[in-house]
Amino acid sequence: MFARPCTTARTLTFAGLIAAGSVLSTSSHAALFCATTGDQLASALATADSNGADDEIRVSIGTKTRSSLSDGLTRWSYVEAGTDVTKALILTGGWDSSCTLRFPSPPTFLDAQLGGPALDIRLGTNSQASVQVSGFDILRGYTADSFAFSGFRLQSTGINSPLIVIDRVRVRNSGSDGDNTAIVALELRTGGLTFRNSQVSQNRSYSAAAVVLSTTGNGQINFVNNSVIDNTDSVPTSAGPVGGVSAFGSGTLTLYNNLLYDNTSVRSVDLSIENGVGLLSNNHIGILSGTPDANSGRTSGDPKITFNNSWYPMLAADSLLRDSGSTFVPGGAGSEDIRGQQRIQGAKIDRGAIEFESMFASGFE
Repeated sequence: MFARPCTTARTLTFAGLIAAGSVLSTSSHAALFCATTGDQLASALATADSNGADDEIRVSIGTKTRSSLSDGLTRWSYVEAGTDVTKALILTGGWDSSCTLRFPSPPTFLDAQLGGPALDIRLGTNSQASVQVSGFDILRGYTADSFAFSGFRLQSTGINSPLIVIDRVRVRNSGSDGDNTAIVALELRTGGLTFRNSQVSQNRSYSAAAVVLSTTGNGQINFVNNSVIDNTDSVPTSAGPVGGVSAFGSGTLTLYNNLLYDNTSVRSVDLSIENGVGLLSNNHIGILSGTPDANSGRTSGDPKITFNNSWYPMLAADSLLRDSGSTFVPGGAGSEDIRGQQRIQGAKIDRGAIEFESMFASGFE
């Protein structure tokens, strides 16, 4: 069944993610979709990538699947056509069934059921689009292909300058059996991409990493306030795998306020970064491979976190991640943590995807 579309004269703004009741405006018309099933979401994405309009896709809470899709095929895909290179895409989860009210929690669950890669967004060669994605929990993506992804990919290899914000996305329980295949792959040639307040955990890669950050040109990737923890590579003979984050390229890579810890592989590396690349500040990194261009405020050791019943890594009251991050960061820190709670609740921002709440001082909800 096709997602419910409607045409509206709203303005698409890039600064800040859409909340219920926001007003969007532009000189052109925008298409608004409400998707309540996995098939409706797939149809909306397929329409939005080539309809020549600014698009907003709202997805209701609950678990979305594509059970009728053949194994090996990507469950949800947006491949930008030439007609849409200057158009915007806003993709958000967490809505009610009528897509008029958005909840801070729970998110929308995209469950690929280990049948194929989960969510793929690919921008065209001449893309100048603005893209916003938020409020999704991506589960059980899988691929056996090499040089691919299994959970989430945002790929922009064009020569122009798109602006991309990925905020409050969780990717877990996904796996790959292909060479050099990531769970989360972020690839940018020009423009800016900010990935923030997100969590990548409990995934298994074969010979790449849980998260791959690649800047092949002069683009800038900002990796801010994320938790990449408890990922693994289960094949001990694979060549040089990284359990956590692998970062490289000729562009600018900034990593601020992240928790990168307890990712196990042959090398058990939490961050592998190309020598002389990367501006790092106030990250908690268990094991670091490579020498970044700058690396201020790094801590290591036990961050004192506990996964709660919802599989969020909760901070203990005495965790050194509390009140220790940079509030002003490249790409902006965002106003909410991954659970939709206020991003700053103490003297300073907490590192990682979760903001500490005093009522949960033990680390449990």
